Order: sequence, then structure tokens, then C-alpha cells
Amino acid sequence: MDSVSKNNSAPNTMAGREVRSSKGPAHTADHIGCPACLEANLELLQFDSDFSRMLFREASPIYLRLRKQSYRLKPGTHSTDEQYAEMLGRFFGALRLSDITPGHIRSYQLDRQENKGNVWGHTCGASVINHEISYLSRVLKHAKLWPKIQPYYFPLPIDPWSPREILSEEDEQEFFSRVASDPTAQLAYWVACITNNTGAVGCELRGLRLKHIFLRPKGEISEIYVPPDAVKNISRPRKIALNRTARWAVEQCYKRALLLGACEEDHYLFPFRKKRNKYDPTKPAGKTFLRKSWARLRAVTGEAKVTPYTFRHQFLTRLIENNVNPETIREIAGHRPNSKMLEWYSHIRREVKYEAVMAVELDELKKAKQGPRAIKRSA
Repeated sequence: MDSVSKNNSAPNTMAGREVRSSKGPAHTADHIGCPACLEANLELLQFDSDFSRMLFREASPIYLRLRKQSYRLKPGTHSTDEQYAEMLGRFFGALRLSDITPGHIRSYQLDRQENKGNVWGHTCGASVINHEISYLSRVLKHAKLWPKIQPYYFPLPIDPWSPREILSEEDEQEFFSRVASDPTAQLAYWVACITNNTGAVGCELRGLRLKHIFLRPKGEISEIYVPPDAVKNISRPRKIALNRTARWAVEQCYKRALLLGACEEDHYLFPFRKKRNKYDPTKPAGKTFLRKSWARLRAVTGEAKVTPYTFRHQFLTRLIENNVNPETIREIAGHRPNSKMLEWYSHIRREVKYEAVMAVELDELKKAKQGPRAIKRSA
């Protein structure tokens, strides 16, 4: 297959184009003459003087509209903030901002962890709760109330990180050989192959459009480009070279996209499923687009705990085992220059660690057989 797109450069930002909004006026990409920003500013001028006296459920939507004026924040950030606001609203909704105390926050932490009264539908971990309180603190900062609470707020302790167990080399090979011939797990198999050979996963893959795929003839380097609008962090947009396995898997997904109606360069590699056998290539696939296929993949392989992110760990582990330069790994993975992130996502396999310590032991045995070295005496 020839190159899908001749344009290898990063796509330009769509200045001036309106961003879709489900409520009220739409924000523009550059926020110049933006009707949504103007409305939010007028609303803030009207309510800012008594913002602290508003109920949380009234103040939070205003703060969210204010946040959307920032051109630096991705849509995913706003979506996450809205989720935090919804969860907080179930506890703080009827409270005035000025009435919120450290005691309320502590009660929220305990109730949210246990899902007391089944208010939230499920229990919750410390990390998510800390993020939710962080959102609350930003709302209170805008109301100039947080400095009084901050000295008495203590985030929930998070369990120290411990390395994940990943598939051994033999288990990995067996895993892919089992699922390769099952047509009901085909999509999950292709995606797993891509992630296992590129590290790209989740929103990065769902954000790929046809113009971001560069499948070149044999002998040339094929690539995918992860665009800025598909990621949250500024370090994540990147080009990733495709090895033979990754190229084959991307090509299968590309052919599938064509069958589902994708035909223009702005159409998505994984189109949005509207209903059975009906797809909209102008929208990216939803977060659960792999659910059914991935469930089948787990059933076939017997690996109940395997997730798409498992293969990102596998990929980064192999890079480290092959002594790839850490800076190169960060560029491929889209990490910031932070060694902790590399430590979190990559774990040397036990077999490699065993071989390393055995090599030291064998070296010591060789020295022991040779006997003690002769001491050189000075003349």
C-alpha cells in the first residue's frame, strides 16, 4: 500500500473554528470574540462579588465555564472536571461555599471511600478522591476561601507504587497465537498488536485520523502521528515508527475503517458506532469501543486481568531490556523528562533479572576456580 498521506507535518490548529458545546454558546479555538467567553465574563461580573455565598451546585457550573476560556486546556480536562464536579455535587451541592469547612471535606473523604448510603454507586480509591478535592479547592480559591481551609486539609495517603507483574516472553507469544485465529476478538487483537509494538493506547488510538497514518512501501519507514487533540499533555503528540507487526495491524484497522465508511483524511481510524452496523467516521470511537472484542480476547486466552495498558507496559519493558536510550524511550512513549514515569510504566521481567544475577554468580565462580591472585611485591 502506498503512503496514505503525503503530508508528514503536524496538522495546523483550527483557529477560529467553533468547538462544539452541548450547552450555551460555543467556544472558539482561539477564544477571540468568543461568544461563550463573553457570556461567562458577564456572568462572573454579575456574581463574583457574592460568589462565596453561592451554593456549590450554582458556583461550580460558573467556574467550569470560566475554565473553558483557557486555550491551554484540552477537552479531556474539561470533561474530567465535569465528572469531579458531579461527584462533589452529591455531597456539597446544597452547601454554600462560605459554609464549607475542613470537617465537611474529611467527611467527604470517608463517605466517598465507603460509598456511604450508596450515594455514588461504588466505592472509590484515594487517588480519585484527592483529585476531586483538588477541583473543590480551585473553586474555593476563586471564592477566596481556600487559604482558611488549606492548613487543615490532609490528602488521603496513596499506597506506595509496586511493580506490576507482566507476561513472560513465552506467555506473551502464547497469548497472541491463541487469539490470532479468533474472528470475534479480531479488533482487540489488532489493537493489542499496535500497542505492544508502539506503546500507543486509549485516547491516542481513538484520536487517530486517516491523515495521521503513513503506510509506506516496503523498505521505507511507516509511521503513525499522535496529534495534539488526541492527548492531554503537551509532551504526548509524537510520531512513532512502525515495525512489521505494527504496520500490519495498523493496515488491518485502516482497511476496517474504509469498510465502515471512512474515506476522507479527517475521518477517524476507529469510527464512532451509532448502532449495529452503523458508523459515523466523522466522530472518534467511544471509550468502550473495544469492550466486547476485548472480553472475547480475555476468554480465549484465559488472561482475565489483561487490559490494553498491559501491552504498553510490555512494550516499554522490552525497550529497556534491549538497552534503548532512556531519552529515546521517553520520546516514543510521550513521557515528560521524568524518570518516575518511565519507572512506573516499565518493569524488567523476572527472567532478565535472574539472568543478570546468575551472570554475577558465574563470574564469581570463575574467579574462585582460578584461586587467589598473586600479590605483587615491590622490588
